[in-house]
Amino acid sequence: MSEDAQRTKRRDAARNRERLLTAARRAFAEHGPDVAFEEIARAADVSRTTIYRNFATRQELVATVYEDNVARIEQHAAGLGERPDGVVRLLDFVLDQQRDNRSLAHALSGADVEWLTGLSVRTVAAFRPHLERGRAAGFVHPDVDVRDLMLAFPMAAGAMADNDLVHRERTDDRVRTMLHRALFTDRGRAERT
Repeated sequence: MSEDAQRTKRRDAARNRERLLTAARRAFAEHGPDVAFEEIARAADVSRTTIYRNFATRQELVATVYEDNVARIEQHAAGLGERPDGVVRLLDFVLDQQRDNRSLAHALSGADVEWLTGLSVRTVAAFRPHLERGRAAGFVHPDVDVRDLMLAFPMAAGAMADNDLVHRERTDDRVRTMLHRALFTDRGRAERT
């Protein structure tokens, strides 16, 4: 196989993998983590063989989506630069991810603890400089630390996961408002708009 053909094959494989992750993220949000692999393959416009070639098990697919979410948090954090309200915007970004991936955390209940800890460490590292800048600028309550931010996420995930479609948006807004009130000063909450 020529070098150009190999590059094309790698590009196609990477594109298929990205399409699968996008379709999985959407399917998990709409139907939960038990959605059929065939449904995800159909939404990604790939064969069942392609999904199994990329992800041997459902757990592997869920873990990959979760890890990709952490990479997106890191990218978003980096893109915020030196903004004093970066911690507010980053928290909202993560809450949006949780809203869009309601049952993902539950599906990882049997995941490797060391792997999950590594992802948590990466998330803390993404938040820490924004938290420090936000506190210095008066956006964050003085007694809030990074552990408080990390504790907010499982609390929000639990509240967001267990409500019906009719009340979902109202509950999501209420959770966000409560967390903003608990973590941020009036100045920080004003930045939400």
